Amino acid sequence: MPPLPLQAANDAPDIADTEVAGLCGVCAAGCGVDIVLHQGRIQRIKPRKNHARGIVCTRGTRAAEVVYSPDRLLYPQRRVGARGEGRFERISWDEAYQFIVDKLQAIAAEHGPEALATYTGRGNFEFGLNEMFAPAGPAESSANAVLYPMGSPNATGVGSLCYVSYGMIAPTAVFGEVMHDVSEDIEHADLVLVWGANPFTASPPENMVRLKEAQARGARVVVIDHRRSETARALRAQWLGIRPGTDGALALGLMHVLLAEGLEDAAFVAQWVHGMGELREYVTPFSPARVAAITGIAATHIVDLAHAIGTAKGFAILMYTGLEYSNSGVQAIRAVLALQAIAGHLDRPGGKLIRTPGGTHLHRNTTATLPGTKPAIGAREFPLYAAMRNEAHASMLPKAILQGDPYPVRGMLISGSSIQTAWPNPELWRQAFATLDLLVVIDRFPTADAAWADIVLPATTMFEIESYQEFEGRVELRKRVVSPPGEARSDYLIFAELARRLGYGERWPQTERGMVELALQGTGIGYAQLAASADGVTLPQPEKRYEKYASGHLRADGKPGFNTPTGKLE
Repeated sequence: MPPLPLQAANDAPDIADTEVAGLCGVCAAGCGVDIVLHQGRIQRIKPRKNHARGIVCTRGTRAAEVVYSPDRLLYPQRRVGARGEGRFERISWDEAYQFIVDKLQAIAAEHGPEALATYTGRGNFEFGLNEMFAPAGPAESSANAVLYPMGSPNATGVGSLCYVSYGMIAPTAVFGEVMHDVSEDIEHADLVLVWGANPFTASPPENMVRLKEAQARGARVVVIDHRRSETARALRAQWLGIRPGTDGALALGLMHVLLAEGLEDAAFVAQWVHGMGELREYVTPFSPARVAAITGIAATHIVDLAHAIGTAKGFAILMYTGLEYSNSGVQAIRAVLALQAIAGHLDRPGGKLIRTPGGTHLHRNTTATLPGTKPAIGAREFPLYAAMRNEAHASMLPKAILQGDPYPVRGMLISGSSIQTAWPNPELWRQAFATLDLLVVIDRFPTADAAWADIVLPATTMFEIESYQEFEGRVELRKRVVSPPGEARSDYLIFAELARRLGYGERWPQTERGMVELALQGTGIGYAQLAASADGVTLPQPEKRYEKYASGHLRADGKPGFNTPTGKLE
């Protein structure tokens, strides 16, 4: 297929531009945008005014380069050379599906269905796709459970590599919630720490906007990072340059100062914190001088920051996966969460807010339950991860493929990711891919993994599909903006059709509209109403409350406290 130049539409200036409202398709955030079309082609993308998430990042403004890239995959392909050579022939979708289904069934017959695995990456972070194919049980998962009904327990994803320590394990251990149900009340904070995150380069860019607005109101912003990040430079914020992997020590040192000088919220601690005596004893050796030697941050800066935390009316922390990528990442994150809590800024104005349970929510099609065949790959090594996510841990896949430990994995589907690019030790993954009986790659581009695949399937961008997006208390239809190139298909329809050909297609609607209608079940919202709305439809939510732990609005039994075994922070 010849290249599709972005500015080709300029050759026909007599045809007026049209502007349509849509949702950005670069990442999972689904920001509200206005899309300028010229001769049916995306020409420009800009923020949509008055939208709940009416912002756009640099990636979003340049999304047309992805949509019209000459490197897009256009047709199903089958390998004709050796693995890794990247030589393929064009085939039909029917031929591709028949090849995949025959191989999947042959592997399951010879080795058992547990010999099959899926891996999904951030390229598959589309709201409808994730909600429809998530494993049953966990609060959130990006893994694809399309092979669970076949008997395979081995759905894996990028959660094995990032986010889960920060977003699920650490907060569940401390206060019994996942980060999906938690937010930072920056709008009412007078002190904001940006710790292990870089909102300037993140998608969506809304936190950068919020930080600028907070500064304009007079809030102090402090960036803790091992380098002076783009966020620190753009905000001209105080930067505390920390040695990589020492974040936990800094949190302990800050708590040392709070407790030594009586700056903690004593009333909150006395009533709502379990194990405070042990914590006090543990942080005692972490004096500012000792922590300065560990972290590389001056003791005076540590004391100054602790005083600011102890006297702040509202103290928020923007944190992401930066703290995960080190030894004891979970414990470091727990320490930061404990710091914010003992300072008295949990579920209070300007602090960390926990979502009020209840309200109207979209239907999650979690019919794919974890099979009881054999334990998922990695469940032995990562039991907490496996239990919380109901999925396998991808880091153990090469061992299963190459050594048959704990059992052989012989077939694999990869979608929205290039494992060789994202994971350490790509040579190990190449060795594993070379020995598989089946490798299928579903993507928009010929990735490094695709060169090793038996079948490569072309996927659409999110500008070329119909789906839905949920915001805070709203749902909006993701409308198709442009037609897909060649024979590219949406990831959702690719997996739904695969399920149908494997004999259990009734679990997933076979059209995009049917998928949206399933998501709306129980909301009182119809497809026509959603399609007609310009900026989405409101999902009724409970009244906003603070200090819900005191009023019994966090626990299912209605008792005061947190969703932890003791009912307190732990």
